[in-house]
Amino acid sequence: MWYSYIRIGGLLMAISTAVGCSAGSMGNGGSTASASAQGKGGIQQDFATDARQYRQHAAELREMARRRQLEADVLAQKENPDMERVQGKRELAKDLLEAADQFEAKARELQRNVPHGMVQ
Repeated sequence: MWYSYIRIGGLLMAISTAVGCSAGSMGNGGSTASASAQGKGGIQQDFATDARQYRQHAAELREMARRRQLEADVLAQKENPDMERVQGKRELAKDLLEAADQFEAKARELQRNVPHGMVQ
């Protein structure tokens, strides 16, 4: 039971950290005054940068999920494994993969705003 609270807390911390980092990069281009001062190219560059960061966060979440799955597999092979703990790690891995998919979807959404041929 206690493990599920740790699992949920860890997932929320990972997602909030990743979202916070991505939101921080959008701070300069978010206001109307900044957007008009930067011009259209600056805004498109912001989209490209944000998309790249969302993809990076998705990759980090996938790596975290891979590690949790590996931990679960190792725990399950032990003599008299704690199956609640094993299941908790597997659920955390699944949740992390779902979060990574959401970040990847956000990156694709942002990428649609970047003109073709623009170098990222």
